[in-house]
Amino acid sequence: MDIELNKRPAVVSWEDLKLCMHARFVPPHYRKELLLKLQRFQQGTQSVDAYFKELEITLTKIDMHESEESKMDRFVSGLRRDIQDVVELYEYSSLEKLVLLAIKAESQISKKTSLKNSHNDGFYHSSWKNKNKSSSTFPSTFVKESTYTEGF
Repeated sequence: MDIELNKRPAVVSWEDLKLCMHARFVPPHYRKELLLKLQRFQQGTQSVDAYFKELEITLTKIDMHESEESKMDRFVSGLRRDIQDVVELYEYSSLEKLVLLAIKAESQISKKTSLKNSHNDGFYHSSWKNKNKSSSTFPSTFVKESTYTEGF
């Protein structure tokens, strides 16, 4: 209708159609909201892979064309601190290598954490309370004193 009334030129190319559709259906505040999301974007509890994919999707939605170095900086700054510390120790030349390095760092950190937890679980599962109760070789005053300190 606008074309017929000469308010808009005819849509001839794909680019013209995209611009027309964008103007018609995308609210003006949408880009600002995405930019704010991008500025505050953090990995949080996501895996490195999921974090990277969501970052790429957000950049695509904004239609932001950053240099590879800017993308690498943005990616590293949003990583969890423990992964960031490991990644910053190494040199990387591309975004792909950086993502692979971050994934490896994440898996190493999770392995260390699971090893710590499994080692500590075995240690703490041995009941120290049962050991004090079964020790009848100690004088009775020691057993009475130990019952006072069991809650601490």
